Amino acid sequence: MTTLIRVFTVFTIVLYAVTAVLTVWSIVDTIRNRPAGKMLLGASALLLLLLIVQLILSIVSFSSTHDVDPLLYFGYVITAILVMALAGFWAFAELSRWGPGVLAAAGLTVVVMIERMDQIWH
Repeated sequence: MTTLIRVFTVFTIVLYAVTAVLTVWSIVDTIRNRPAGKMLLGASALLLLLLIVQLILSIVSFSSTHDVDPLLYFGYVITAILVMALAGFWAFAELSRWGPGVLAAAGLTVVVMIERMDQIWH
């Protein structure tokens, strides 16, 4: 059980770090009036992949937790995945400065959702 807690703690820190980098990078690109480049879109795809891994880890380890409301927790995980997927698509399609702006807004949203998922899990 303690190994599982360590894995979730490390993974949550990685999620925070990737989300913070993506959000700051998106804000800088928005201020500089640049569209989302391949690297920024790749970073958003990485965050999306990490959120999907979070979903898989949660499903695998869900049976060992007793106090977690599944509807609430998985609602946050799935919503975070959808927010990043839609923001990434929007940033890809939007060739103005607002593509990174959408990614910045999504990053801020996802970081709050990660915090809430961590609160619910623990």
